[in-house]
Formats: sequence, structure tokens, C-alpha cells
Amino acid sequence: MDIISERTIALAGLIQASSQVQALAREGVAEPVFYAACIKSILVLDAVNTPAIYGGLEGLKKGLQLINEGVMQSTDPMSMELLRYTMTIMQLQNQLYKNQDRFGQFAKEVEGLSAFPEEDMAAACSAVYQKYVSSMQPQVIVQGEEHHLQKEYVPPQIRALLLAALRSAVLWQQKGGGRFRLVWERTRMRNAARSLLTAL
Repeated sequence: MDIISERTIALAGLIQASSQVQALAREGVAEPVFYAACIKSILVLDAVNTPAIYGGLEGLKKGLQLINEGVMQSTDPMSMELLRYTMTIMQLQNQLYKNQDRFGQFAKEVEGLSAFPEEDMAAACSAVYQKYVSSMQPQVIVQGEEHHLQKEYVPPQIRALLLAALRSAVLWQQKGGGRFRLVWERTRMRNAARSLLTAL
């Protein structure tokens, strides 16, 4: 697999997690298959290949579709909101990574998440996000419907998805991604997303 495809997969993971944050905030429910793929990716620290982090390309279908549909070039308000989440997470990941001591502690706690049963995973991921990321700047300002955001299960699931987005942002950086590549390579990544979707 070429490096553009690898970066596209990492970006798809980040965008997919952000899209599920958006779904929870605006509709009160995430898409179960894609939510699960995002959360499971947090626990995959060693994978045989990049798609395996998400349980295969099928688990990334939503993110790949959004890239293929031109979310990175769109001026639609929902697309721009999605990209704002994506860019903010990239900034936070970069800041966290620069503080190696703190990042090491963060990584150790992320590794420990594998000990939690599935029903407790959202709360456990949420706690790690709150401890290490919530106080950082810029904050991820999630917009949505107040009656959904006030539901007991929604905030922990949103924070768990933001942790999953961070995991994809780490992968994006590991694959040589950067903020400027979103501009320089967006057409190539859109083409790569289209090719990856045809493999499903």
C-alpha cells in the first residue's frame, strides 16, 4: 500500500470519529458499526497493517465516503464543522506529543484501557480524555442540540470518540501527515479514498 493510501486511511479514521461526534451531538445517536470501529481502534497498538487498526477497510467506510464526497473541499456548514473538529484534534495531538513525559503517561493509560469490559469502555476512554486533553487549548467545542448533549450517555461517548480521533491523529503523524498535507494532497487523498472504497 502506498503512503498516500496510508495517510488517507489515517485521515478517514479521524474524520469518521469526528462525524460520529457530530451525529451524537446533533441526533443523539452514533452509527453503531462506525462508532464501534472508532472505539476499537484506540486499543489496537500493534497491527499487521494500517487498515487492521480499524478492523479492516469496512470499519472505515464512513470516513472514506466523506473524503470521497469532497468533505475537505466543501463549504457546507456541516462539513466545515466536521473539519473544525478534525483540525482541532490534530492541533491537540501535536501539543500532547511535544510533551514527551505527559504523552508517555497518556499512552500508558491508553494501553490500560484494554482491561475494561465493553460496557465500561466509553466511560474509561472519557476519563482518559478528560485527564489529559480536556484542559488543553484549543478546546474542541462540540455544537449540537442541547437536549441530546444533556443525555447521560452522550458526553462520555463524545469524549471517547475524541480519544479515538486522537489515536487516528497519531497515526496520521506517524505516516508523515501534517496540516499542510490536507491542502497539498487533498485531491490525491480523495482519489485514494475512491480506490479504497472500490476494494470493499
